[in-house]
Amino acid sequence: MKDMGLKKMNNLKMSMVCPIHNEGQYLPYFLASLRYIEGEIDEKIFVLDNCTDNSKTLIKHYFPGAKIYEIYNHLWRFYAAESFQHGFEQASGDVILAVGADLVLDSDIISILQKQFVNKKVGMVCFRFLNYDLFSTLLRLHGEYNNLYMTMLQHIRNETRYTGVYAFRKQMMVEIGGLADIISEYDEYCRRVKQEGWNIVYITYTRILHLRSGLSAKKQFMQGVARYYLPSYNLKKTLFHSFIHLSPQLIVGYIHAKRYGLEMVGTLR
Repeated sequence: MKDMGLKKMNNLKMSMVCPIHNEGQYLPYFLASLRYIEGEIDEKIFVLDNCTDNSKTLIKHYFPGAKIYEIYNHLWRFYAAESFQHGFEQASGDVILAVGADLVLDSDIISILQKQFVNKKVGMVCFRFLNYDLFSTLLRLHGEYNNLYMTMLQHIRNETRYTGVYAFRKQMMVEIGGLADIISEYDEYCRRVKQEGWNIVYITYTRILHLRSGLSAKKQFMQGVARYYLPSYNLKKTLFHSFIHLSPQLIVGYIHAKRYGLEMVGTLR
C-alpha cells in the first residue's frame, strides 16, 4: 500500500483537451475509448465550437463531471487552433493531452505519457495514428495504403513526423507560449519547442485510430496549402508526397497557395 501511494504521488497530473464542432457521428467511438482510461485522466476538458448537434448531450451522458466550455465568437482566423488554445488555457494538469473527437484512443496512452515525461527534458510527446475511415470504403483502402507506407518509412527514418495527436508539458507552454493563429499551428509549435531546447518524442507503436481520414480531397487541398507556408517543404517535395501518398489535391493546394495566398482559401476549421 505504501508503494502504491508513493507511485500515485510521483504521477503527473493529466489534463485532456478535446475541441468539438458537431462531432456527433464520431463522438460515441471516442468517448467509449476514453472510458477505458478515465481513471488515469485527472481533468477532461471539451471545447464546443458553435455546436448545433447532440455533442454536448453525448459528453454529459458519458462523463457528467467533464468540464465543458462553449465558443460562439472567434477572435482567431483559424478556428481549430483557437479552440485548442482555449482549452489549453483552462487546463491545470502538469501534462496536457490534445486529442480530436474523431479518434479511438489506445488504452496505454496515459501510462506511456507518465513514463516519457519523467525525463525533465521532454517537452512534447507525439503519437502516430492509423487511418480508418468510418464511412467511405475508398478512403479506408487509401488509409490502409498510407498506414503501410508510414510503417515502412519509420524503419528508415526515426525523426518526429506529422501527427495531430500529442501531449506537452504545461510548464513548457507557460515558458514558450501557446499555439499561433496560423494554418499549420502544430508544425510551428513543434519547431518552437525544439528551438527552445526541449525534446520531442515520437511514439510509433500505439494503435490510435483516426476515424475521419485526412485523405479526402478537401483535407488534401488544405494540407497542400499548409505545406506552402512550411519551410521544410518545397514544390519538389510536395509533388513527390502527392504522388507517393496517392493524394493529387495535395499538390493542387500547394500551387493554389503559391499563386493566390491564403486570401483565396478562406477560413476553415
